[in-house]
Amino acid sequence: MPSKIRSILHLLRIRQYYKNGLIFVGIFFSERLFDFSLYFSLVIGFILLCCSSSFNYIVNDLRDLESDKIHIEKIRKKPLASGEISRTFAVILLVLLAMIMVLGVVFVIPNLMFALMLITIIITGQIYNLIFKFYAFIDILVLSTGYLWRTLAGCALINENLSAWLFLAIFEVAMFLSIAKRRGDLVFLGKDKAVEHKKVYDQYSLNLLNQFHTIIATSLFMTYSLYLILKFNLLEPETVNFNEYVAIFTIPISLYIIMRYMYLTSSKPEIARKAEIAFFDKGIIIAGICLAITLFWSFYFDILIM
Repeated sequence: MPSKIRSILHLLRIRQYYKNGLIFVGIFFSERLFDFSLYFSLVIGFILLCCSSSFNYIVNDLRDLESDKIHIEKIRKKPLASGEISRTFAVILLVLLAMIMVLGVVFVIPNLMFALMLITIIITGQIYNLIFKFYAFIDILVLSTGYLWRTLAGCALINENLSAWLFLAIFEVAMFLSIAKRRGDLVFLGKDKAVEHKKVYDQYSLNLLNQFHTIIATSLFMTYSLYLILKFNLLEPETVNFNEYVAIFTIPISLYIIMRYMYLTSSKPEIARKAEIAFFDKGIIIAGICLAITLFWSFYFDILIM
């Protein structure tokens, strides 16, 4: 039984659920973190986003089942291909996830914009797997939009708009991680095996991905910096109180996180292939905590002392 449960959790891709945490970005940056009336909708929304993620993964595994069975690496790692889970059971799970999503958006959190984002996530995932994953560069762009839909889903539930600069920064984070993954695949698997893994890798080279990674890392750092400068009007320091000015210290912290991640994915390409592993790196953990505390201070100090 424990083995069966592990196979189900692997089929659902539980380890990928951290991406759906983007649903909470809006409530933090809109300075409504202490509006506890919003959390019920956001938590339910997070669960439904996780269902949509698992729905996409299962559909993709069912579609690719026959090809996965003859793939040495995938037949060991995918429960459907290895026979640990039957096709019938996977279809039952798929129907169950669809029912949960429909019931959730109709009866629990009836929000039209959120429902549209949920549908968009599923459609984007399926179009990517059917078409765009075969085209270099476009595959990275389309895959990265999934992060945007998750963030917008959270904003829809709290009826807030997201800063264009922050919106762009999130998209660049997604691209940064996607490029690192492709680079990690090429280094870890080698060109020939990487092409077996994904045909699109035939159009990529290590040198090209290194250039892309550097460009996006630079753009991400600049976008985040500009977001803070415009958010707190730091170009006119005489109008900024000290608590808001503290936010500027997150700029070097964010730069360290970017550089640390680039170092880790260069020295240990397996981390790039599974980005969640980087969350357990001590350097990134410490820097992430410092970043969160500093941003919290800047955004919420005035609210806490009122």
